[in-house]
Amino acid sequence: MAFKMLLLPPFGDRPPPEPFISDDWPEKIQAIVPGAVVKIFEDWRDAKADIVDADAAYGMVTPELLPLAKKLKWIMAPGAGLGPEYYYDALNQSDIVVTNPRAIQADHLSAHAMAFLLAFARRFDKYLPRKAERSWRQDERMIGLDDKTVLIVGVGGAGAELAKICKAFGMRTLGADPRVTEAPEHVDALFTPDHLPRRLGEADFVILTVPETPETQGFFDAAKFGAMKQGAYFINIGRGRTVVTGDLLAALQSGHLAGAGLDVMSPEPLPADHPFWDMENVLITPHIAVLGAPNQQRREDLLLENVRRFTQGEPLLNIVDKKSWF
Repeated sequence: MAFKMLLLPPFGDRPPPEPFISDDWPEKIQAIVPGAVVKIFEDWRDAKADIVDADAAYGMVTPELLPLAKKLKWIMAPGAGLGPEYYYDALNQSDIVVTNPRAIQADHLSAHAMAFLLAFARRFDKYLPRKAERSWRQDERMIGLDDKTVLIVGVGGAGAELAKICKAFGMRTLGADPRVTEAPEHVDALFTPDHLPRRLGEADFVILTVPETPETQGFFDAAKFGAMKQGAYFINIGRGRTVVTGDLLAALQSGHLAGAGLDVMSPEPLPADHPFWDMENVLITPHIAVLGAPNQQRREDLLLENVRRFTQGEPLLNIVDKKSWF
């Protein structure tokens, strides 16, 4: 089939934090679809003429480009959970199918969440700061995990992988998810997020892996933190704007929560004068959970497989609900 695909800047005018396009992608796509026209653009403005008869695109089709696209049927988003800047109204209301690379980072995200959990369980939050003091006080007891419960909010790729790791430590695993209808293998009980108010109190650790969507913006607020068990820990490796930061701060300052592990914040970067920086029971990493993951290779593998599927008329992988941005 005649096939034309444009490889566009991943985030419009915003520079990407890592390479999102490889120079050899046109050649690899043409190996799958002989005769395909594949063009790379460093500036989306240069693609105005070519977008007119393109069948597919990778990257961001900006609001300025979309009205020019007369044949466009599929866009592969460069990342998961990109939010309203990527999923603007005109795109959402179009018939164009969008796919994303969700789950390609599940192993790294789950490992990072578990690192936070283990840091609290092994009391690194207490003992590591004492290194600077050269203090050899042995006054903090470890937290055994074999009688503890973890509640994972979002049991898609990363959440399901995390449940497997937690189960290996003997933990009871609960999962909340709006889309997953059957409990993954290592999740003991699965329920929808509307059950969270009455189930949060069961968990010693609550771990948030959900993307930012219209439904999850400000999702964890004072009410949900208040429903958590006294002395529980909160961990977020999803998106910062899913949490009301001031409400989390209040829950920690009051002593209701024992600690928080945060790879994502709202806002980002976290201001230098924010109280979190001075709180011993708040562990912070600067949105780096997936740095070092083989993201580009996995992204490429998914792109090429979906090119094959698109040109063969087969169902695409990882189709996005555009109005939910995920």
